[in-house]
Amino acid sequence: MRVDFLGTGAGNFRGSRRGPCSTLFDSILLDCGAGATGRLYDLGRFGEVDGVLLSHLHSDHVAGLFDFLLHTLISGRTRPLTVVSPPGLGAILRAVFAANGTVVEPAELYPFRLVESEDVHVEIAGWSVRSVPLDHTVVNNGYLLSSGDVTAFYSGDTREPSAARDVRADVVVHEATYSETYAALAREFGHSTGAQAAETAASMGARRLWINHVGDKPGSETAIAAEARRIFPDSVVVEDGDHFQI
Repeated sequence: MRVDFLGTGAGNFRGSRRGPCSTLFDSILLDCGAGATGRLYDLGRFGEVDGVLLSHLHSDHVAGLFDFLLHTLISGRTRPLTVVSPPGLGAILRAVFAANGTVVEPAELYPFRLVESEDVHVEIAGWSVRSVPLDHTVVNNGYLLSSGDVTAFYSGDTREPSAARDVRADVVVHEATYSETYAALAREFGHSTGAQAAETAASMGARRLWINHVGDKPGSETAIAAEARRIFPDSVVVEDGDHFQI
């Protein structure tokens, strides 16, 4: 089972080294920041996506979805696709479809399912998916994915401590926009520090922690990694293009 980090930057990240958030976990795309479609093509995996789980509707997590849907039509997709989101995405998609932003609606060409809810329980390509409500500045769904003997958790954006600490997962993808030096900013803007991400992974009984959504404060990447590893030694601050096997 393969995990590919397509984009690992926070919305405030400047420069090209880190794109907006998007992670391909097996055949499930977790968030869809700008540029995700091109990176999926680069990996030869665009056609393998069975589901897209959007944590929330901030543009750095959703802006790539419209390009992704357009390319499902361009590529002649016939494979079913499920898109999951907190409430609000349907209205955005209807506006895109009305403006011919995807030429035609995906459902006209292949089985397309949109699930909008803060209480998600769906099955996608052998994965059981449920949402975990987390504390951000807007409604944010964390997602717990289970298949066979693997359970993974994806945070999206969240303040800590959060409801995720009551969940059990083998692997955790958790945001850390700031280091502890900027803990006050993290709380103000609904984000986490490296130490908080590590504390959450430890409380979840995780074996691995991958930290994403890294912000642009000078020295943050080094500081986030150091403070996380003091609490949870198997922590990795991921980079765009990193991939791992589970």
